[in-house]
Amino acid sequence: MTNQFLTLPDDERLRIAWPTANHSLFDAPEKFFARIRVNSDYGKPGWTRDCGKRFHRGCDIAPVKVTATGRTTRVIFTNCATNTDFESDEPTFVPLDDVFCVFDGTVAEVVADENVSDFGKHVVIEHAWPLGGAKFFTLYAHLSEAPSVTVSSRILQGAKVGRMGQTSRSADARNWMAIAPHLHFEVRDTDGRSYDPVEFLKRFLPPGP
Repeated sequence: MTNQFLTLPDDERLRIAWPTANHSLFDAPEKFFARIRVNSDYGKPGWTRDCGKRFHRGCDIAPVKVTATGRTTRVIFTNCATNTDFESDEPTFVPLDDVFCVFDGTVAEVVADENVSDFGKHVVIEHAWPLGGAKFFTLYAHLSEAPSVTVSSRILQGAKVGRMGQTSRSADARNWMAIAPHLHFEVRDTDGRSYDPVEFLKRFLPPGP
């Protein structure tokens, strides 16, 4: 697994759709990324996990609509300044946002059983750069339900992929998603190497609201 992002193609000029109803990336980025109380970089790509020790290939997009469960779950936070851990009981939420395909493509992978992947229930869509023709892939992870799309089917930009959820084979990941629900979104090349998903969104989303 690479620990740096690929450079996006200089000459491509595609226009994509938002992957969720959260359109605050440009105007209020603090509302775009999933956040936890201690690590303000939690949902961002790059060296943002475990106090900068673990590389995060995706971006975690926060939901616009959630339901509070009225319950709490216990997590262990790390104070990165002192490298000390402390426990905290945090409120939990369930996300309600739908998830959308960002660009025309073909469904390459559908995983409907959360127990087989750290990404839980997820979808991978194959696309082609309009000018160069090379393939690239987008990943939509931790969905709440078995996706309705099927492998090898065509899917259009803006079409519903599924609904944001909190699925993963990792109990620890599910626990963190209970306090910071999100869509984990990635962009990869044919070799599985990652582009910076935030740079992808910033460059290819249409200007304006």
